Amino acid sequence: GFSYLTINRYAAFEARAQDMGNLNQAIWNLAHGNGLRFTNYEGITSRLSLHVEPILLLIAPLYRLYPQVETLLVIQAVVVALGAIPLFALARHKLGSDWAGLAFALAFLLNPTVQGANWYEFHPVTLAPTLILAAFYFLVTGRTGWFALFALLAAGCKEEIALLIFMIGFYAFIALKRRALGSVTMLLALGWALFAVLGIQNTVAAGNSHWDRYAYLGDSPVTIVRAMVTQPALVWQQLQAANVLRYLVLLFLPLAFTPIFGLDLFLLSLPSLAINLLADFSPMQEVNSLIYAAPIVPFVMLGGVYGTARLQRWLARAWSGGGTDQPAMMSLAAAVLGGIVVAAALISQGLFGYLPGGGNHRPLTVTEHHEHAAALIAQIRPDAAVSAQDRLNPHVSGRPTLTIFPHLENADTVFVDVTGPAWPQ
Repeated sequence: GFSYLTINRYAAFEARAQDMGNLNQAIWNLAHGNGLRFTNYEGITSRLSLHVEPILLLIAPLYRLYPQVETLLVIQAVVVALGAIPLFALARHKLGSDWAGLAFALAFLLNPTVQGANWYEFHPVTLAPTLILAAFYFLVTGRTGWFALFALLAAGCKEEIALLIFMIGFYAFIALKRRALGSVTMLLALGWALFAVLGIQNTVAAGNSHWDRYAYLGDSPVTIVRAMVTQPALVWQQLQAANVLRYLVLLFLPLAFTPIFGLDLFLLSLPSLAINLLADFSPMQEVNSLIYAAPIVPFVMLGGVYGTARLQRWLARAWSGGGTDQPAMMSLAAAVLGGIVVAAALISQGLFGYLPGGGNHRPLTVTEHHEHAAALIAQIRPDAAVSAQDRLNPHVSGRPTLTIFPHLENADTVFVDVTGPAWPQ
């Protein structure tokens, strides 16, 4: 379904130079042996300046088979949808009910945060929730090799995801008492996160271009961390500006607020929560329309599953008159709670979802004007250096040299729609 929705969005020229044009050019270059070079972002020549995403090394060979944006959109939609499987398995494992497992799988697929990230073009970080959920499921079911594989894949989606894998390692160490596995996971995850940001980005790409979002705390990672500890008033002021309560309500609503009863699992997302809420950049506090909350979603789901399991035991004891947790009462509690979760997911879909009938659904139409643009694109030489307008830019981004009009550096071809939005003019 989302393959269709996102491809239709792209065909209706709703994709933007930033980020679809940026990512497609970087992946095109990677697939053609030019590294993660891109020219579409003024002053930056490597995708590594923005993010470290080794998972692109696995995506590039698939992209080479059909080097078009549509390939990336389909890969993303498929991987995101597959996240329902480990979540189903985990919920069934914890709640002892196939129906409860199905309820959480549906809640994941209907989740507006998941859908918003999927809708908002292609980003490697949007693949992370599925990989994190799979890693956690294999961790709690004792399949260490599979846990390691999915943890590694997740960490490759974006540099910050390694910090979330660190937190999962901490959970393994403390809650599951798997000391060796937890220690190794924490050590490797933290080492990779530091190497990615302080090593790769500083050496290859002259540093991360996003540090300015935390400039109110300091001008380097060390001073930023120090300010967080020594100047809590600055942190509190930013949290108020970010409207933390609204942020959490929007995260918890699709699961009927059950993550409140599984806060220990939800709080494993603290690194990404801090990255988003402490940024002096309001888009990072958007829950249902951009990609920034995507890494937090798996921990919302885990908090919901574990919180529901605790509520299930409490209800079963209450309904059995304070006796033991009778199987019949446990099954009834799982069914009731699963029904409440599905109802909340449907309500959230109606308010904020992207499927037809959802609050953020956009019925886009491919017009004759769009078809005319596609015909013009077919006439542009593959080796041309193009300066293209924002909405046209992603459609001509499979090339070594590309800029966003009106920037003309090194361009020999200019592609403009005089009827379209003029940004950034």
